[in-house]
Amino acid sequence: MTTPPGRRPRVVGLGLVMADVRVVCPVPLHEESDPSVRAMDLRLGGATTNTLVALRRLGLATSLASGVGDDWIGRFLLDRLDAYGVERRHVAAVPGPSASCLVLEAPPARTLLWHLPKPLERAAEAVLRTRLPELVADADAVHVNGRFPQAATELCALASDRGVTVSLNAGRGDVSEGVPELLRYADVLVAAESWAVAHTGADTAREACARLSVQAPGSPRLVSVTCGEHGSWTTGPGLGEAVHTAAPVVAPGLPTAGAGDAYHAGFLAAALAGATPGQCARAGAAEAGRHLSEAVAVPAA
Repeated sequence: MTTPPGRRPRVVGLGLVMADVRVVCPVPLHEESDPSVRAMDLRLGGATTNTLVALRRLGLATSLASGVGDDWIGRFLLDRLDAYGVERRHVAAVPGPSASCLVLEAPPARTLLWHLPKPLERAAEAVLRTRLPELVADADAVHVNGRFPQAATELCALASDRGVTVSLNAGRGDVSEGVPELLRYADVLVAAESWAVAHTGADTAREACARLSVQAPGSPRLVSVTCGEHGSWTTGPGLGEAVHTAAPVVAPGLPTAGAGDAYHAGFLAAALAGATPGQCARAGAAEAGRHLSEAVAVPAA
């Protein structure tokens, strides 16, 4: 898992790249409400893409395997990947619209409205499956999250055979449907509390973390179960039980979108550097805190 000294680790991510339309609203929304929003912007998004951008910021080399449509959104996404320094030669351009998401931040609630065109998903996956050997050729780690499930499974199997670290993000929503097939390949697993508890049948995040670690064949895998403002539970090789790491202390009212992806980036970067499980969790929390500190707070109504 540890990258040789003197060489910058390279992480290849397979997953969505999408345009996030982020809307910040100062009050909870109700039926027939018509509030004024306090901020609106268009930005690069997608869980895998967010993690790669954060890894790049931490000094790692990153490459994205994904798909965009042949529309203005696709051109915007490719331009933003270039701006962040994420390699995109394996981002397939296919006919049709690109993926997008409306991120509605109305603390304490957050609503994500996805638009993932099925033709884009099918066409991109077909192209990506022909490039799997190229993706792992000089990678230190591959990062997946259940999107493009057939390509992701084949990529993880190939990476595992070649001794490349497999990083898996197990989150909520329909993306989690592809996770069970990938779980057996994961060397580094960061899971949302809701998914971890549901998958293992555990009563607590701590118990779920311990169960996920020993479900892997061979030695225990490195696992962190994230619990939002309640921090995370982490275990792995060298630890007898899960340890708790506090969440970063940030100002109230901050939009939280992308914080979990930033946590995974800090966690994975530390793991590739040979850090202990506890050190990985603290690095993840620090990166999540950095991400949140740069967010725009929702002003009081």
